[in-house]
Amino acid sequence: MGKNVLLRYPVKKLICISLFCSIAFTSQCQFIDTLQSAIERKGNFSFCFNTRNSFISGNDASIFGYMIGVCFGKKFTIGGGINSLSSSIYRTKYIDGDTLKGKLDFFFFSYFVEYIMTLSKHWRIDIPVSIGIGSASIQYQHNSLLTTENDKAIVPLEPQVEVDYNFNKYCGLYTQGGYRYMLVNNKLLGYDFNSVTYSVGVLIYPLEIYAGLFPHTKWAKMIESGD
Repeated sequence: MGKNVLLRYPVKKLICISLFCSIAFTSQCQFIDTLQSAIERKGNFSFCFNTRNSFISGNDASIFGYMIGVCFGKKFTIGGGINSLSSSIYRTKYIDGDTLKGKLDFFFFSYFVEYIMTLSKHWRIDIPVSIGIGSASIQYQHNSLLTTENDKAIVPLEPQVEVDYNFNKYCGLYTQGGYRYMLVNNKLLGYDFNSVTYSVGVLIYPLEIYAGLFPHTKWAKMIESGD
């Protein structure tokens, strides 16, 4: 009995590994085919802005982002944008008996790629990955003078997953989750910028709304051609 059990286990394991590799290879081939097909199509302009919730050393930290890019066949988007800390995170220090309150400044430009999977008429999954470059520092106001301390470069990496539910082509709802990992951090500040990111909100498609209001214009036809 012992030998039979020992023989069965590696065979099952081998079958599972082979099956997993086969599925992974097939999925990779399908992804590459979809990506190639999308890029071969004419790209359409896209833009968006959002607020991502996160944490910086335990402090609530909302990051505002504005992105512009080019979408190919509503399958694949590339572009860039700006991101900045919209929450107020302060640090206190004392100079000559005065109490100074310094505000954290966290800002970076980013480049992103996004893969889009349409599951049904209403459901869609977006998988964006972005890498940025910017700076983090503390800004103090003292005697009407603004001084910046410990200003150093940062390089954040942010993979995310977003699930969209579209009521129609004009509006919908979304939920997004991801992680911010600092490839290059400003250690002089003593803050931990690594954090989960998340957001929930309303989707509005202004280009589609424009095309619906003015269907006979040239721009509207260009927007609709991306379907």
